[in-house]
Amino acid sequence: MRHKPISDTRFFFATAPLPCPYLPDRVERRVVTELFGRDATRLHDQLSYAGFRRSHGIVYAPACPGCDACKAVRIAVDGFELRPSMKRILKANMDLSARMGQPTATQEQYRLFQRYQASRHSGGDMSKMDYLDYQALVEDTPIDTGLITFRDGEGTLMGA
Repeated sequence: MRHKPISDTRFFFATAPLPCPYLPDRVERRVVTELFGRDATRLHDQLSYAGFRRSHGIVYAPACPGCDACKAVRIAVDGFELRPSMKRILKANMDLSARMGQPTATQEQYRLFQRYQASRHSGGDMSKMDYLDYQALVEDTPIDTGLITFRDGEGTLMGA
C-alpha cells in the first residue's frame, strides 16, 4: 500500500509554564504554531476566529491550566450599535485622527510602546524589548498586515 506524502503538516506545540503577565500568582501556557507557506493568510484567518493571536510568524492561544480568563473578542459588525458609554468615549476623543499604513516601525511608536509596557507590564518579557525587537514585532509578518496610527489634534501619537 502506498501513502501519499503530506506536504504541509502543521505542528502545534505547548509552551512551558511561565508567570502570567496579566494575573498575579497565575501560570501562563500557550498553544503555538508557525505561519508559513502559501496558505499562511488562510490559516491565520481560521485560527484567529478560534481565539489565536499573531506575533511575528507565529500564532498562539492561551492554554492555561485551571484558567480561562483571557477571551478572544470578535465584534459582529452588522448588528453593532454604540452604547451610551461608547458614545461618551467617542465624543471625548473627537480630536483623534486615524491613518492606515504599512506595518513600518518608528522610534516614535517605540517610545509609546515602552511607556505602555512600563505602565501595564513592567518587568514582563516585552518590557525588555529594544528597538530592533519592536521593529521585528511590527514588520516581520507572513500575512498582509496594516498598521493604524492614532494622533491627537496636535499631532501627538496616541496609539499604533
